[in-house]
Amino acid sequence: PGVELEAGQVYDANAPMIAALVASTGAISTDLGVMPDDAEIVRARLQEAAGRFDVLITSGGASRGEEDHVVRTLDAIGRRHLWQIAIKPGRPMSFGQIGDTIFIGLPGNPVAVFVCFLLYAWPMLVALSGAPWPEPRRLKLRSAFSVPGKKTGRREYWRGMLRDGPDGLRADKYARDGSGLITSLRMADGLIEADESLGAVKEGDEVTFIPLASYGIGRF
Repeated sequence: PGVELEAGQVYDANAPMIAALVASTGAISTDLGVMPDDAEIVRARLQEAAGRFDVLITSGGASRGEEDHVVRTLDAIGRRHLWQIAIKPGRPMSFGQIGDTIFIGLPGNPVAVFVCFLLYAWPMLVALSGAPWPEPRRLKLRSAFSVPGKKTGRREYWRGMLRDGPDGLRADKYARDGSGLITSLRMADGLIEADESLGAVKEGDEVTFIPLASYGIGRF
């Protein structure tokens, strides 16, 4: 922000967010900058970084496009343990190793980065520090919203806000679901977890709410 973008550029919201989230686990991060969409450069940079760090975290370049080189590079120089998981946002998430270095491939959209980091990278980094594997609090609250249709077979995480209701606190859903809506992260008090079997939500239904305070973020 404050610097005029050139054609095809976007502001980097992911790097400062990931650095802050890493710091919240007690780990120390180093920003290695932005890699161009060049397979040879991606390969060289990941190989060099794997020799220096315990964990590598990337964002973007994780899907199936011609210029998405991260997962193909992981296959070539390391070992992929998984790629593409049945969640939204965050389907292109990947895990693997390059030598003894743990590799975490986050999606590119900021909301997907945030959700996947909290669910998977955050507890892993805490556990690597020697602490027990942390499980977030999951509160059962009544919904202050409705979702007429949700795809079953996939777990979804909606940005949620806490509202006063007639029977105590209720969970409300941010109105829009786009993975690039950074404003929704600023407004959220937590994540609403909609499991694979859920096909719809009516106002007043019981939902699962994960407070961001479980990760040392937010007010609740």
